[in-house]
Amino acid sequence: MIDEAIAQAQFEQLFNAKPSFAVRCPGRINLIGEHIDYCGGLVMPMAITQSTQGWYRFNGTSQIRIYSARFDALTSFNPHDVLQPPKGTWEDYVQGILNLGAHRQAGCGFDLLVTSDLNAGGLSSSASFLGLLALVNHHALTGARVESRDVSQRLTLALLCQQVENQFVGVPSGIMDPASVLLGGLMTLDCRTLKFQPLQAIPETHRLVIMDTGVPRTLAASGYAQRVAEVGAIETLIANRDLTDKTKRYAGLATLPDDQMAKVLALLASDPLKRRARHIFSEQARVVQAALALEKEDMGALGRLMNESHQSLSVEYDVSCPELDLITQLSRDSGLALGARMTGAGFGGCAISLVPVEHLEGHQAWVTRAYQQQTGIEPILLASEVAEGANIIAL
Repeated sequence: MIDEAIAQAQFEQLFNAKPSFAVRCPGRINLIGEHIDYCGGLVMPMAITQSTQGWYRFNGTSQIRIYSARFDALTSFNPHDVLQPPKGTWEDYVQGILNLGAHRQAGCGFDLLVTSDLNAGGLSSSASFLGLLALVNHHALTGARVESRDVSQRLTLALLCQQVENQFVGVPSGIMDPASVLLGGLMTLDCRTLKFQPLQAIPETHRLVIMDTGVPRTLAASGYAQRVAEVGAIETLIANRDLTDKTKRYAGLATLPDDQMAKVLALLASDPLKRRARHIFSEQARVVQAALALEKEDMGALGRLMNESHQSLSVEYDVSCPELDLITQLSRDSGLALGARMTGAGFGGCAISLVPVEHLEGHQAWVTRAYQQQTGIEPILLASEVAEGANIIAL
């Protein structure tokens, strides 16, 4: 947990003034629908209580000063110097928001302290940080806070965050993460049309448990980019064969009609592209089935779909790792969980498990002990709850 009193005291020490506003942007887990957001798929993200938090004030100058507690570093920008090239550090996210967010106005500077309890991979810490920056920058430029009911403006800021990742930071990410943290809740999101449907939360009788493997996602950036490129190669093949006139690069593979899927799989005679397509098609179907399972409060069906999703991500999409495979299998082997799967880009980081509340302690003890015995790493297990989207409050 973040100690707000300590953070505000640190703000005063850094900037010689008290903060005027507090801002929070949640992390997210993806219940199901992994690696299909960048090909137009339907996904099911859930904002979580773990978050990025900040405290800020308008400083009456043009200078923007931001301190990151995570990196113990202070950076500053002026409106006229945000066009510098990326450095490959956390400052790129700040510079990208200021650059692409058109921060060119004099007298709109602010002081911001940022901290986070999103320490594990797979919980969308980068999108959470970007969402927070986007809200603060918008507030500084317009003088208005974006209300939770202003869905259009929040989606606009989500698109800005995606643009920063794609064009400035150099990560070909989809829209799911920024949309999830800015809108909040549990939802299905159509990543092609940006239409979303809020869903009822997991019943009180069950919890989604975040399982941090303790393994850094060292291959996530390169592996993620490779999968995006493979999807692009599949879509190019489809376009060249005129299988459909609706498929667009990074926009439509997950939305192919059923009668086209068999033709695509026949076209992709060689691995790994055929396996990639099989995952995308099957994962899209699982999201639809999971939404029905939630509606019926059929947690057994939801757990089975989570298991199938992880198997597909591991075998067909090759984005898991030995530790993710192990911790999800241990969760199942405990006999106390209904299903488990990796969440996020993969290659390390976190998995999630669906556990009845009466088995939370037993499940945690079983998985922790067995995982530590086999890997020498003590995992962190934490029951998650659904959270609201990013918000600003006056102090």
